Order: sequence, then structure tokens, then C-alpha cells
Amino acid sequence: MTMEKMKKPNIVMFVPDSYRGDVLGHFGDPAAVTPALDALLADGAVSYRNAFSQNPVCTPSRCSFMTGWYPHVHGHRSMTNMLKVHEPNLLKVLRKEGYFVWWGGKNDLVQVKSKDDYLKHCDVKYNPDQAKAHIPGYQALAPLPEDDPRHGAYYHGVRRKDPSAPGHGDTDMGWVRGAVDFIRNRPTKQPFMVYLPLGNPHPAYRVEQEYYDRINPDKLRPRIRVPDAGGNLPKVLDSLRSVYGAEHITEAMWREVKRVYYAMCTKVDGWFGMVVDALKEAGLYDDTLILFFSDHGDFTGDYSLPEKTHSTMQDCLVRVPLMIKPHRGVAVKPGIRDHMTELLDVTATIYDLLGINPGYDHQGKSLRESLAGSETEIHEAVFAEVGGRKDETAFFNKEVDNLPPQSFYGMQSRGARPYAREGSHAVMCRTHDYKYIRRVYNGHHELYDLHADPGETRNLAGDPAMATVESRLQMLMLDYFLRTSDVMPHARDSRQI
Repeated sequence: MTMEKMKKPNIVMFVPDSYRGDVLGHFGDPAAVTPALDALLADGAVSYRNAFSQNPVCTPSRCSFMTGWYPHVHGHRSMTNMLKVHEPNLLKVLRKEGYFVWWGGKNDLVQVKSKDDYLKHCDVKYNPDQAKAHIPGYQALAPLPEDDPRHGAYYHGVRRKDPSAPGHGDTDMGWVRGAVDFIRNRPTKQPFMVYLPLGNPHPAYRVEQEYYDRINPDKLRPRIRVPDAGGNLPKVLDSLRSVYGAEHITEAMWREVKRVYYAMCTKVDGWFGMVVDALKEAGLYDDTLILFFSDHGDFTGDYSLPEKTHSTMQDCLVRVPLMIKPHRGVAVKPGIRDHMTELLDVTATIYDLLGINPGYDHQGKSLRESLAGSETEIHEAVFAEVGGRKDETAFFNKEVDNLPPQSFYGMQSRGARPYAREGSHAVMCRTHDYKYIRRVYNGHHELYDLHADPGETRNLAGDPAMATVESRLQMLMLDYFLRTSDVMPHARDSRQI
């Protein structure tokens, strides 16, 4: 039966910011408390263990997965180059296909010069009122002492329970409650798409005690330590550790950061469960395509670093969760898949499952057969990109320059800017076995044996013993750029006028 003859499914795309790909209970992480996501796996979903974003930074990643284009295709490599009106994206395509698109969450995606510009991409850009975004019964966070080294870890703390406290605002909660209300009062004459790009668990690292108490610190896996100088990792990492004062952040402090981050993920899991429960209560679960994934990951203390960089691509930054629960009528074998996937595949999969011709060429691969149970490899290698070219002023986020120098992003900019000016643009080619990163401006390439060194602590680029492997990954990268260097518009221009 064709999609035209079938009832179009509803779609929920739940996209938390900075959610690492390993913080999931069903992947065997003993400290992860993710009951709603684990239940989705048991209730008809597929979870991808090796899913990768195409950039470890918010805006370029979102521009990539919403178009199905790699970041280099239209220059979406920076925090401030959003999708323009003439560029396609999934939201606009779904509206054209008759979907009511409800967007509750952050932007980091499309160029807007006024709030009305959002309506070129969605039917509703929801902004919650104070009541929806209020969480009562928690004390306000006291600022850390000025000399507390955890400033450099972007740690803010745990909000303690206090029934008499006025509580605090949480825009993510407001967006989720708004989505639940929308599902309960949805339009009845057209299918809907709920897009929820939330802010959590993006640092600062702060969370309510309710979630913090659910994380057992004794079950947290050890973090990846700082490699010795012989590891030959990018120097920008040393620079960032220096400006953050990482040498003064103790192991106990990093474990606290990690516990808070895991608690933030548990909080996100609870919000996701609220949306799933709303679908079930409305009788819509079976007829809804549900997707849960993140734009990128987070260091969370690995390499003695917080947050992310705009110039490196460790697995903790580019590996993300990806879960898909198809709608009724789509063949699915629930479970965990180990083959490699990219976030571009999300767009390709949605277009395929819905029988949509989006009117433009996209570069991902549909996961339809994978959802049905195939373990056939989809990609020989996955790719990601990061950073700017030498002296590429358009790459820099000048808003950061106005921040206080001791603010977290003031420190981050100070540590990374000299390397960015030299040219931080890098491209990653990753297989199951190896990761190769090429840096054209400084020649400091990276090669890691992921079986012997899963923490990416020993750079083997240039090692004669690895020459065959390095050459093979270089050829894969060359083929990648030849295959994805541009996209041809479907519309033909007249030669006769």
C-alpha cells in the first residue's frame, strides 16, 4: 500500500542538546538511569550504538541533519551561519506534505530576523508562559566562591529540595509541557510533527536533587585521563585545560560533574517519558514515528575537560544516541543495532518511510532495512567536520568576545582562539576499527586504533606500521569529498530566454 493511500503518521522528534551516546541504560552503562528510553526499546524501537553527528557543535550539526547535507556543502560550519530561507529543511518539507509542524525549543537552525520568520518553517513556534516553565520546591543555586576551581569545569551545582522555596524557571520543562498540551489538543484534520530541540543536558552542569539522588556515584565509569605528551594530541586541548585551570580540579570534582551530567540525562529521560505517555493516552502511539537523538555529545570530564571544543572530534563529542520507533505499517525488529549510522540518515529515513520526494538531493541513507532487522553495514565509514579555515573571520562567534573574560565561554574563547586563527578546520573518517582526522592547515593529523585505544589517547598518524591503514582512510576521505562536494538543484534553468 502506498503512503498516499495510508494515513500519514504523526512524528515526534525529541532532540536534547549535548547528550552523549553512551549514557543509556540499555547499552549497559551501570550508572545511566534512563527508564523511559529503555522502555521505548522494549516497546517497538531500534537503538543505534554507533550513531555519529556530522559536527560536534550545535548549529552546524542541526543544519546538517535537518537538510541531509554534510556541513561543507553549503558552508554550515559555524555557530552563526543558520539555514537561509532558500535552503530546504525537513520542517518545510513536512509542511508542504500537509503536516502541522509544532516547534517547541531552541533555534540554532534557521536564520530569523524577527519572530515571525519562524512561521516560514513551522505553524507554531511555541514559547511557554511562566507557569508552564516553573519548577517549584527547590532552592536557588548559590554562586561558587570566586576561587573555586569548578568554575573551569562549568559546574553550577545541585538544587536542593525545599517545599517552602519558590523554585525556579526551566524553559525546557515549559516546552515539554507545551508539547503534551498540544498532543492532547492536536488538530484532527491533518497529521502533526512535534519538534522538541531542548537545551538539556547542555552545560552548565546543574540539576535538581530529585535526579541527582537517582545516580549512584559508585557506578560511574572511569573518565578518560589526560594522555601523556607522547600521545601527540591536538595542542588546543592543553590550551583549554590551562585556561580552565584543570590542574586544580580534583578527581572527586570531576566525578561530581559526571554525576550531575548523568542526572541531567535522567531528567531528559523523564521529559521524554511525559511525551510518550501523552501519545499513549491520546491513542496515538502506534501511529506515531518517534525519534530521539542529540546534536552532539559532551566531554563530561574526559581528558580533564568540560563541555566541547570547536576543533576536535573525540567519540564522546560526536557519538550520539539515536533511537527510532516506527509507526504502524513499517516492518521493525526492535533491538540494538551495531552498524554505523550518521544523523543525515535520520532525514533520509523519514523521507523514505513517509514516501516523500523532498524535491532536492540529500546525502544520508535510509535505515528502513535496518529497522526491519538487517545488520548489513550501511556505511563503510562515517564522517564529521569541525572548525574554520585560517583567518576565516566569518567562523568566529563575535558574541563571545563581549562576555566577561572569566566567564566559561570567555575562558574557552581565550584558550581556543589562537588555534582557530591558524585554521582549526578538520575532517574525520571513522570506521569500526580506526579513526582518522585530517588537518590541512597545521598538518597535525590524527589516527587512532579504536580496538587497542578506545579512548583515543595515542595518535598513530605517520607511524610507518600504520601506513596502509592511513592510506586507506585517506582514500575514503577523498571519495567522500568527491561524492558530497555539491548538490544539483532539481529545477532546470532555461537556456532559451
